Amino acid sequence: MHILLPTAALSIALTGAALAQQSGPITIAEIRAQAYLERSGRWSDDLATTKTELRNLPLPTSTLGEPAEAVLVTLVFQGPKNTQSSRALARDMATLSVKQTKGGESRPLVYRALGSFHFNDAGQAYKAFMLDEATCAPVEIEVKIGRSRKAQTFAFACDEAKPKAGGANEAKGGEAGGRSRSR
Repeated sequence: MHILLPTAALSIALTGAALAQQSGPITIAEIRAQAYLERSGRWSDDLATTKTELRNLPLPTSTLGEPAEAVLVTLVFQGPKNTQSSRALARDMATLSVKQTKGGESRPLVYRALGSFHFNDAGQAYKAFMLDEATCAPVEIEVKIGRSRKAQTFAFACDEAKPKAGGANEAKGGEAGGRSRSR
């Protein structure tokens, strides 16, 4: 009986170590962003690959052809096929940082840890989040997991204030882009 317990514990430890080695590293493969097109209710093409200038997107005359203030960001991770990563191991956790630069100052929009990746047959897992009222100033997204790091900057900009309902061209609260924020 005393011999079986240490043997069983050693067997479980070796099996766990073997599974951890088989899982392989997780990397960040891609950062995608799509603007929500407010008139048609559709998503734009990926803004990371578009040649279109990202200027005045909240306006009806935007380069996307209709107003767009919200952005869906999709993070694509690469890992072992048909597996799930751990929620508890630091090596399986990604950190996400999103900053926006307005008036020469950088301010954080999102900072969080991501884990529990569910990899498909192609070895890809996806995480997504929304940025609302974020299309009038540059946004930088950085994702790190293990030794893998990827950063993407979206050069959003606005030349004029978003019109108020009723047609006035004044910015609310004195902020560029016509948006005020209260937190």
